Amino acid sequence: MSVDACQEFMTAAGTDPDLALRMRAMTGVPELLRLARDHGYEFTVPDLAAVSMASARESGEPGRPPAAAGPAAETSVLHSEYALGDLPGFAEVLDLLPLVKIRPPSVDMDRFADAFDPADLASTGFAPSGPEYRRWRAGVRTAPGDRRDFHLVNLDDHVTHPGYESYLDAKVRLVGALEKVFGPEVRFSGSMWYPPSSYRLWHTNKDQPGWRMYLIDFDDDFDDPSDTSFFRYQTPGTGELVTLRERPRMARFFKIEQEPERLFWHCIVNPTERHRWSFGFVVPDHWKAALEAAA
Repeated sequence: MSVDACQEFMTAAGTDPDLALRMRAMTGVPELLRLARDHGYEFTVPDLAAVSMASARESGEPGRPPAAAGPAAETSVLHSEYALGDLPGFAEVLDLLPLVKIRPPSVDMDRFADAFDPADLASTGFAPSGPEYRRWRAGVRTAPGDRRDFHLVNLDDHVTHPGYESYLDAKVRLVGALEKVFGPEVRFSGSMWYPPSSYRLWHTNKDQPGWRMYLIDFDDDFDDPSDTSFFRYQTPGTGELVTLRERPRMARFFKIEQEPERLFWHCIVNPTERHRWSFGFVVPDHWKAALEAAA
């Protein structure tokens, strides 16, 4: 049975350090299915869902528990940004970054361009808590499975192009490099390519609480540093919108929370002619102490 094959694969992943590392470099189901096939395990998406649900029932933990609310000082700094070249222990990360900045030929760029919607892009200028955003949201109509809020390319959905194996190998090596700084808790959470005129609309990621680190880079420098892509968030409590202009080879840290009054609403827009890549990682709560220890 393919469910049995899925269970056997998950068991193997729990005992094989190399396989476990490769899984921490993956974010998509297509990647996981391909990895399993490469190791002789054949199963389907429903099989994977069944095994995951059974595992959750056995552990009594249907999902990661909400992050505990800490003192106000803990979240007074909502984000931290660094030049990658300034981070201790990141020399190997910088060397590997160009190897994951791919443009899979399997992406239909004409279809991608046709999906651009000026009204959706304009919604990134509204505060998620405000009436303009609610009116726009009420008018959105999507078909089942449509990712209208996601006008970008998830690199990990593309596992059949000729360059995938080299890309995956670079991702695995990148996780290994980051483990040397942050320890074994680090894992990939997303690998995104933002072609020109792309965006990720307002979202909170509240189902996956904890600290995130994003490595951000472009295909070239910006001619005008004020005319760049940007990361925008709504400040919990005040509703103020904060816009952070971006630059090549940078790292951004922020914390995802679940409490309604502390949700970290954010969006990303690349209105430029540059290509933007963003690689997300789950990092431990002590990430800043780890950076200091690596200095």
